[in-house]
Amino acid sequence: MLSDRNLERLERKVFDVLLFHLKQDRKKLIDGLNSRIKILNDWHPQFIKTARKGYNASDLDTGAERIFSSFFAPILRFPNSSPIGSDLMYEHSDAFIHIEIKTSLIGNEADYKGKVNIGVNQTSYGIPRGFTPNLPTYYMNKQKSCLTYAIHIIHEHAKPNIIALSLICIPNGQLYKHYQKSIIRAGKSGFTGARDIRYKYAAEPHFKLLKQQNNQTYFRIEMVCLDKKFKPQDITTIKNLPVHFWI
Repeated sequence: MLSDRNLERLERKVFDVLLFHLKQDRKKLIDGLNSRIKILNDWHPQFIKTARKGYNASDLDTGAERIFSSFFAPILRFPNSSPIGSDLMYEHSDAFIHIEIKTSLIGNEADYKGKVNIGVNQTSYGIPRGFTPNLPTYYMNKQKSCLTYAIHIIHEHAKPNIIALSLICIPNGQLYKHYQKSIIRAGKSGFTGARDIRYKYAAEPHFKLLKQQNNQTYFRIEMVCLDKKFKPQDITTIKNLPVHFWI
C-alpha cells in the first residue's frame, strides 16, 4: 500500500505516459474518430430511429471505444478481462489502469462543463454514507493500485468536427480525505443507490498533494487538442488549463 503522496505521484506518472502517446498520435486518433463520416448514410438513419426521444445522443459513444481500444493495445499491452471496470482496463507493473472513453455533443453543456460522468464500475472514489463505487482502491491484497482515467471527446453530431479531446485523472478513493466531497456531484438519480456520479474536476483541477509539495501546478485534466474557435474555459470552466494542440 502506498502513501497518499506516492499514490498521487503514481497517478501523475501514468497520466504523463497516456498524455505523451495521445499527443504523439493525435492526428491518427482524430482520423479514426471521424472515420464514421465516410459511411454516414449507411448508419445515420438507423441511429436516429433508435435514439431516445427528446435526447441528442452522441453518435461517437460506441465507435470511440473501438478506436481507443485499438490505439492503446500496443502501448499498454496487457488488457484485463474483469467484468467490473472501465471501457479499457490494463495491468501494469504496479497498477491496474482503467480508462473510460466519454463522448459529449457540444450542444449538451450539462455533460461536460467542468465535469465528466463516471459510472459505479469506473472509479474507486466514494462518499461515506453516499456513493459507493465498485472498484477497489487496490488489487491483489494491496499490491497494485487502482488508477482511473477518462478521455473526454466533445464533438458535433454526425460531422467530422472533434472540438476537444481531454485526458482526465480521477483520484483514487484513498485520497478522499484530501479531496473530499467537493469534487463529486450527484448523477442523474442522486446519490442514494446511484449507478453514476459526476466528477467535477473544476472544483480542484490539480494533483493537490504534488502541488503542495513542489509548489507547481500539476493538472488532473489537460487538453490534448482544442478547436481554435473555443477557449479552455468554454469546455472546462478553467481558464489556464494546458492545451497542447489547436485544431
